[in-house]
Amino acid sequence: MLNHSAFSQLLKIDPTLLFEKWPIFNEAYIKENKIKRITFDIIDKKDLQEAIDRNLVEVYEFNTQGLLTRNYHTQIKRTIQEEIRNKKNNVVSIKSTFEYDTISYEYAYNSNNDLITTKYHSQNYHEGSYFRYQNHNLTREERYIENYRTLINGQMILDKLSLKYYDSIYTFKTDKQTKQVFYNNEKMPYKETFYYKADDGKLLETSEYLSVANGKIKKHFNYSKNMVQDATMVVDYGNPKQTIINFTYDTNNQLYSEKHTIDNKDYKEIQYIYQEDGSLKSILIRSFDEKNIRIIKIYYEFY
Repeated sequence: MLNHSAFSQLLKIDPTLLFEKWPIFNEAYIKENKIKRITFDIIDKKDLQEAIDRNLVEVYEFNTQGLLTRNYHTQIKRTIQEEIRNKKNNVVSIKSTFEYDTISYEYAYNSNNDLITTKYHSQNYHEGSYFRYQNHNLTREERYIENYRTLINGQMILDKLSLKYYDSIYTFKTDKQTKQVFYNNEKMPYKETFYYKADDGKLLETSEYLSVANGKIKKHFNYSKNMVQDATMVVDYGNPKQTIINFTYDTNNQLYSEKHTIDNKDYKEIQYIYQEDGSLKSILIRSFDEKNIRIIKIYYEFY
């Protein structure tokens, strides 16, 4: 049974990452409960069709500090369809088989638990990102292309390493505002990001200005009882596009659902289902455009 006395839920709402990634794991909860691995078992169901299990999984692995060290997922590389004809009644049916590919990411941290490296794996081609920090502030990001070759004994060794690009980041802080300026590898500023906080430290708004693309991205967050109630992002490159996420919580203040709209049109809805002990059991993701429901069953492994 998972412990919920100190940290209430597996997933957290992080305003700085809300529109960039999902899921966002609660490191404190994972550390407290000594979770080693979480598996998302995925089934997709189209409207008016039966659910199909294509053996899709997402796996997340953590260290004893609750930090993500690796995640990988399967994806369908190719679908092969074969016609099967019943000689007795001459009925033709279609049999589908799938070829899979596995995408893997690995993460490493320094002594302050700052992310220092992350690698993307795809066969012998890797992309590696390397991060540098000063006083927990990100100061540099380098992206490399890493090509490997496999020896006769199966061991993979680095064959070629080439720098794709790097960014230098300068951070300026006051009590309620943080400003970050991003420079490319030609030492030209291309982006400025501003973070505005309330007196209690909650992030209220971010503004991102891109000089090259002449665009801006603004995000705003509303809170109630220390929880994010809704978040709005407006992306403006000359034709503004607005995305809104509304969050609801159950009587235990656990995240119950989130509804996403784009330009006032329903886009996606996520529902979270819990066990009696409060642990997250499954997730339902309803995609309105694709007329599809993704059913995620969650399995835990522990240290």
